[in-house]
Amino acid sequence: MSDKKEEFNTGIMDRKRAPNRLIVDEATNDDNSVIALSMNKMEELQLFRGDTVLIKGKKGRDTVCVVLQDETVEDASVRMNKVVRKNLRVRLGDVVSITTCGDVPYGKRIHVLPVDDTIEGVTGNLFDVYLKPYFVEAYRPVKKGDLFLVRQAMHPVEFKVVECEPGPYCIVAPDTIIHCEGEPVRREDEEKMDDVGYDDIGGCRRQMAMIREMIELPLRHPTLFKTLGIMSKMAGESESNLRKAFEEAEKNAPAIIFIDEIDSIAPKREKTNGEVERRIVSQLLTLMDGLKQRASVVVIGATNRPNSMDPALRRFGRFDREIDIGVPDENGRLEVFRIHTRNMKLDDDVDPESIARDTQGFVGADMAALCTEAALQCIREKMDVIDIEDESIDAEILNSMSVTQAHFKYALGVSNPSSLRETTVEVPTVSWKDIGGLEDVKRELRELVQYPANFISVKGPELLTMWFGESEANVREVFDKARAAAPCVLFFDELDSIAQQRGSSSGDAGGAGDRVMNQLLTEMDGMGVKKNVFIIGATNRPDIIDPALMRPGRLDQLIFIPMPDYDSRLSILRSVLRKSPVSKDVDLNFLAQQTDKFTGADLTEICQRAAKLAIRESIDRDMERDRLRAEAGDEMEDIEEDDPVPEITPRHFEEAVRNARRSVSDRDLAQYSTFAQTLQQARSHVTASGTSLSNFSFPNRNTTAGAAAATAADEDEEDLYS
Repeated sequence: MSDKKEEFNTGIMDRKRAPNRLIVDEATNDDNSVIALSMNKMEELQLFRGDTVLIKGKKGRDTVCVVLQDETVEDASVRMNKVVRKNLRVRLGDVVSITTCGDVPYGKRIHVLPVDDTIEGVTGNLFDVYLKPYFVEAYRPVKKGDLFLVRQAMHPVEFKVVECEPGPYCIVAPDTIIHCEGEPVRREDEEKMDDVGYDDIGGCRRQMAMIREMIELPLRHPTLFKTLGIMSKMAGESESNLRKAFEEAEKNAPAIIFIDEIDSIAPKREKTNGEVERRIVSQLLTLMDGLKQRASVVVIGATNRPNSMDPALRRFGRFDREIDIGVPDENGRLEVFRIHTRNMKLDDDVDPESIARDTQGFVGADMAALCTEAALQCIREKMDVIDIEDESIDAEILNSMSVTQAHFKYALGVSNPSSLRETTVEVPTVSWKDIGGLEDVKRELRELVQYPANFISVKGPELLTMWFGESEANVREVFDKARAAAPCVLFFDELDSIAQQRGSSSGDAGGAGDRVMNQLLTEMDGMGVKKNVFIIGATNRPDIIDPALMRPGRLDQLIFIPMPDYDSRLSILRSVLRKSPVSKDVDLNFLAQQTDKFTGADLTEICQRAAKLAIRESIDRDMERDRLRAEAGDEMEDIEEDDPVPEITPRHFEEAVRNARRSVSDRDLAQYSTFAQTLQQARSHVTASGTSLSNFSFPNRNTTAGAAAATAADEDEEDLYS
């Protein structure tokens, strides 16, 4: 039933299939002027071999071609090559309509110009080498504005029909005059003329269907709404300029009024301080209410802050329908990716499906940026053979360039979803091998997140503000971003600052801490199983966190990270010093043994202090050497300029350790150990009916077989699992 409902929701996107509406298939005959139909379809449409037909594509584009018969074509398909598809703005699998074109006149003259980026490196006369062999005795139909590709002399050149007489269609006969003088057509200008249509928007099929049924149906077929009795006022707004816009729209009906960033002119009146904003909101409401029922004016607003708009605008008769253009799913991202790469030269190894899987949380603009970055990386790799000073780039270099899967992998590494750019942090490239010891902790963390995900790091105090309700809104916004960018890891650092036990802070202004805690619990409980959002918190004060936060379904897995053991300390020392020049006399094993109960930060501080001492000694010796050279004059010229202290020696480490201090005291360690033991006891020694469950196990199968059989035979018992 749900599939049927979805089918109705997007039904407007699918046109009714008429006999002359055919599915586009790849051509076997790569001719720019020919399409192929089956014999049955030609008989049904009353067409004959060699007839000139009019083909209508998308975005109002059409062209003329000669129809031929092909027995390999299915009855519901039409074969056409890439050039014809490009002129019609269609792709393989799209639908076009075909009608007879009647008598297409022979052309008196046509004006044809080449496209600039296809004639680089071409020598010889374009007319003699390309156009004359292409048109001679071919009787090709052409249409003004069409592009066609001529493959001659091992270098294809693209041309555009700038003008034809008579127009807009004609057949190039032997006596047709072909002009090819003039400046080449710029590719950029040609692409600017390509209007954006529904097919250029991917991943929003359901939302596009809702927009079309709200806009196109009332404007194209108002009789539908009148017959059903559901025609009502449309919506719109602004002050003096708003009145003019609405008056102009009603005069030129059917019309659409589009207000971008509508929240900027129609904020909530009770929250805005300016009188101008209040007047604009009132004016907009008045104008929308004043629209006549059949004025054929549609008002559309766009905003990324719908909750900032005045609620009066979001009522029936004004903005009746709200369409959320959310973050596309994997299929949507695949569709968007194919749209942005349809004009890119891709290598055969590019895997669109894997790229769509790896771009969780990406919107259309992010996918466009990803494709641009991949193309730039392709160009960077060719910079060694490209001379920037040259006016043009060799055609051979251009033909050798193609964007590969490796380029997209690089682009993925440097691109982030735009929704997370405020909160995304760069995850350090530290592997598990860089962390010694703590094997149990590492195993548990690996089990939490098993594949790459987006990462949001939140410092607890960052969520707290002085304004009433703002802290809860910040928590809600963070979770909304995580859900939109799923799969995502939401990491709360200093969790104790926002998750203290409720009722514990008497000096809390208005109970803000309790409200934030309640909001946190609500968001965690509302996190669906399929949302793929992993919540991790870190704190060094687990004793003051509200117990409700650590119940199953919330932060239900608690991992105690103990002080680093000997192996961990040795690994930390080696990791910190791996890029430093350390003397072979420094015994890191002994240093790791003597720094028991030191944290990783404490050990890092020792290494940094030793390095600073070595640098300070090196500077002092340099200054002393310069002083001696200045006093001795030319007699000191043979002194070597080598670094006087090239390595960090044991002496530097000894002084650094003498001045070191532990950041975690024995009292803190005892407190952590007590909390960990209490937690372990709560897990292992839970009692039910006074019985300890620490050694829970099922009874022997043989002793329960009879009871199980008796239960199965009891027909009076209701089977709860049937």
